[in-house]
Amino acid sequence: MSRLFLIDYENVNSAGLRGIGQAAPNDRIILFYSHAANTLSFEIMDEMMAANITPERICLEHSGKNALDFQLVTFLGYLIAKNIADEYFIISKDAGYQAAIAFCKEYFSIRVQLRPSIKSAIGKQVTQKKQPALPPVPAAPKRAKGKPAAVSLRKKATVIQLQPAAQSAPAAAVPRSSEPAVTLDVILSLIEPRVSAETAEEILYCLRTCSSKTEFHNALQQRFDNDSVKQYYHCLKPCYASCLPD
Repeated sequence: MSRLFLIDYENVNSAGLRGIGQAAPNDRIILFYSHAANTLSFEIMDEMMAANITPERICLEHSGKNALDFQLVTFLGYLIAKNIADEYFIISKDAGYQAAIAFCKEYFSIRVQLRPSIKSAIGKQVTQKKQPALPPVPAAPKRAKGKPAAVSLRKKATVIQLQPAAQSAPAAAVPRSSEPAVTLDVILSLIEPRVSAETAEEILYCLRTCSSKTEFHNALQQRFDNDSVKQYYHCLKPCYASCLPD
């Protein structure tokens, strides 16, 4: 299965490339940048070099409001027509892409996902990537099936949020092992009026990858309109005791 990552580098900068070392060999990563946003952090550079990954780069030559966004979306449509990948991701925090994402789903039946970084897009799907040379972060809990540690992680809290504790949790992680797991069926049963399974999956992803109510609320705001955010946040209050700290 191949994946396409289109990086809005003006919006996310180096943080959007975090997790690039976990990309599979057949993944395609295209970085859209401008002369105003053309620097790369040493941490991300180390991660790319360790994994021997160099993303394709497209520089914005014609400036203007939302010029890079239009360029990225145009290229996305072209690649969808070419059937270039099995999964499509836009790496950005700009909610303005939601209109294009909805259009792709309605007219092409293609699901395009908006994520703030490559790491959050790949999430728990990565199991085949080789272990990098650097030692794993000691504070990061491991999954039952085993997941390679990302190279040059700068925030241990990020690892804890993306990898719920399977054994004894470290001090920085919120202990959840004693509480019942929140599943897709639970999400569907709590939200009224009912939502689609795909929407419930997005909400469950936000709930599982956030470590506080504030982060959960912010994650919802990146994906849904204000009325929906209020609805989902209120309906899921019974889940907070087992998933999020006070």
